[in-house]
Amino acid sequence: MKNKFSSSVHLNGHLYGLDDTILTCLDAATGKRKWKGNRYGYGQLLMVQGHLVIVTGTEGELALVKAAPDQPVEVARFKALGARAWNHPVIANGKLLIRNAKTMTCYDVSTSTEAIRP
Repeated sequence: MKNKFSSSVHLNGHLYGLDDTILTCLDAATGKRKWKGNRYGYGQLLMVQGHLVIVTGTEGELALVKAAPDQPVEVARFKALGARAWNHPVIANGKLLIRNAKTMTCYDVSTSTEAIRP
């Protein structure tokens, strides 16, 4: 896993991370690749209730991907900041906070992990 600005996350024996811009899942015990998915740039990610919240590095998009070892399932993706973003997303008290060098945005995610709404 060639992480650049983000660390991988672990769930149920699998590692999920941005392998040189491409979302990838590895078997944590063997290091063998399970799959490679969509490109998200040199972004940031965090694991929340079995989902990956990804802020893309180049476009400032926000993506929600179900973490599954058999294949990635992108649930939602939209322009959240509109510019390069390398800062880590944060969730606190049902609010998702994302930022870049010029803009900070807050999304209410308190009602569901299946949808991210402004």
